[in-house]
Amino acid sequence: MKHYMTLASISLAGLLFTGCAIGNQPSSNSFIEDTSLLKPSPTKEGAYSYLKDGINFKDYREVRVSNIPIVKSDKKDETISNTTLDNVSSYFQSSLQYELNSALESNAGNKALTVDVAITSLGKEYKDLKLYQYIPVGLALTVIKRGVVGEDKNLVIQIAIKVRDASTNELVAMVVDSDVQKGFSADKRITLTDIKPSIDKWVSHYKSTLEKLINK
Repeated sequence: MKHYMTLASISLAGLLFTGCAIGNQPSSNSFIEDTSLLKPSPTKEGAYSYLKDGINFKDYREVRVSNIPIVKSDKKDETISNTTLDNVSSYFQSSLQYELNSALESNAGNKALTVDVAITSLGKEYKDLKLYQYIPVGLALTVIKRGVVGEDKNLVIQIAIKVRDASTNELVAMVVDSDVQKGFSADKRITLTDIKPSIDKWVSHYKSTLEKLINK
């Protein structure tokens, strides 16, 4: 028994160190195939980003945000309905397109940007992990999550963003980001109202980032 516990302790320690190492770089997913370009974001703690050198954002006057798919959600969780998922996608798309375009309205250029966004993960998780541990996609530490009966969960939402020049299809920027809404009971039905604070936070941040890039 003592030998078994020793082996278990060694395995857990190895998993923790592996998880921390993996946490320094988001792994690949179906939306962003090559994450090797992504580095820790200089504007948002925990996010990863890529920005092509030499891009002059004053050349752009329009942003076109595509329909936002939810690539992965907890299909076993009946508290998050398809209606909620549709509402989240629609609200995120319209809000992001409106605010990003408002940041470009004073530009003299006439070029356009295409912004593709995907919600790469949406679901309730037990609260063992710290915020920064949720952010890398596929983090190894997630395999040791556990909760007790009646324990609240966190609502965890992950997104990926790709920005391209609409004319050339050239990749201009990429982002992988996450947000956590804390303190949800396991049987709490999730609506757009619950997810909206995360969306509004992202929209505000990336509008502000675009404005700074324009004035750089």
